[in-house]
Amino acid sequence: MTDASRGTDPETSPHQQPSVTDDDSPAESSSAGLVAVATDVGAWRVVEPVLHELRRRGVPHLLMLAEPSASIARQDGVPHTLLAGQTVADRAAQVLAARPTALLLGTSVQAVVERELTRRARAATPPIPTLAVLDAMLFVERRFGDGLVELADVVACPDQVTADRLRQAGAPDGTLVVTGNPTLEAIAQEAVTAPPSVETDGPVDLLFVSSPVASMRLRGAYFSIDEREALGDLLSAVAALPDAAPHGYRVRVRLHPVQAADVLPVPPPGIVLEPDPAPDRLRSCAGARVVVGLSSTLLGEARFLPRPAIAYLPGPFWEQERVFAPEYGVQLARSREQLRASLATALAGPPPPAPLGHQGAAGRIADLLATLVPV
Repeated sequence: MTDASRGTDPETSPHQQPSVTDDDSPAESSSAGLVAVATDVGAWRVVEPVLHELRRRGVPHLLMLAEPSASIARQDGVPHTLLAGQTVADRAAQVLAARPTALLLGTSVQAVVERELTRRARAATPPIPTLAVLDAMLFVERRFGDGLVELADVVACPDQVTADRLRQAGAPDGTLVVTGNPTLEAIAQEAVTAPPSVETDGPVDLLFVSSPVASMRLRGAYFSIDEREALGDLLSAVAALPDAAPHGYRVRVRLHPVQAADVLPVPPPGIVLEPDPAPDRLRSCAGARVVVGLSSTLLGEARFLPRPAIAYLPGPFWEQERVFAPEYGVQLARSREQLRASLATALAGPPPPAPLGHQGAAGRIADLLATLVPV
């Protein structure tokens, strides 16, 4: 139903920076030097602050994006070279035609161009060094192929738990560096909106951020509930807390970028339910008293505004698959009862302070890049 959907428009984006390049095709006669590549939306958002730091340092680089990250970058007003090949092999060939001396890569559980590039870069003569930046720990072991055969030379991990999971999966210690999350660093630095007042004369605003769980079920993942059922449980929990909202509730539903709009259910009395198509995901979070979702990374981002964030993850699958490390400050609800209790606590007072940490993440990753290629 909803989630970290949004790009941001140039006027409101906290990550807006000057353009990298708008060349359609780099000349094959000269090397592009460092090339940054991303496909998924989360990959673009975690790589972009690193590019800003590289620009601050005067490090030249080329930005090449595949969809859907290219669409978000266009909304952000960041020029880039579009990877428009029909296959990941075609897109990888386009990147390699730029003759990179190093690659800064996003990650994905899907077979994206970054994974193809990791294999080809290792087999190149001479090998092209690669650095992958993780935006989240969800399914982290699946982001680098079977047996981690697509593991980059260096992996920037957002937290220690993520690094430990990769290490247990067989990643060499020297490959993994805990850097913090550059997206969260940028949000914490740029967040200037004041927390909403606990007292309000209007309805209490809640934001539900969806994740495409139903489509993941079709690919073989097992979940006890999907995004529609999770929204239904949220509405039931909200309806059970009338005293916390004398003027009722407004629940906004925000779709993940890969989800299509759907018909919203009829809410219980006292609740207004509406879609949230606003282009700026962080402004959407800032307008909410509480942000609720499943596994969306937007929950972690909301905590750095700061807003209370609740990840509703019932069932045995989520007992095994961790989503948020403790330092993100996201409340985990494993049942309807825990969801209702977490909501009641979040609505009872002002939002807790933003978690500490992640500061300096972009700089640490830029430092790592400097060890891979002369700059």
